[in-house]
Amino acid sequence: MSSLKVLTATAVIVMSSSAFADIRVADTHNGAWVTVTENGQPAANASVSVANVPQQRQSYKTDANGRVFIPLTLENSRSIKYKATTEGGKQSSRFAFHSTNK
Repeated sequence: MSSLKVLTATAVIVMSSSAFADIRVADTHNGAWVTVTENGQPAANASVSVANVPQQRQSYKTDANGRVFIPLTLENSRSIKYKATTEGGKQSSRFAFHSTNK
C-alpha cells in the first residue's frame, strides 16, 4: 500500500509542475499579443514561437511583463499554435484562432 502512495504522490508532483506555465493570446489585425505567466506571475524572457505557420520561424522573447508581440501575415483565418518556454524551463503551448476579417 505504501508504494501506491509514493506513486500517487509522484504523479501529482509531475502533473502539477507541468501546469505552472500558461499562455494567453490576444489577436490583432497584424499579429498577436502573447502573454506568458509562470506560477501566476509574468514570465520575463520566455521564448515564444509559432509552431504551424511555415513562414514564421523566428522565436521572440517576452518583456518584463511577460508580453511579446508576434507579427503574422495570414492569407486565411486559421488556428495558430503558440509554444513558450520560460527561463525556468517550463513549456506550454496553446492554439488560438486568428481572423483575417477585421
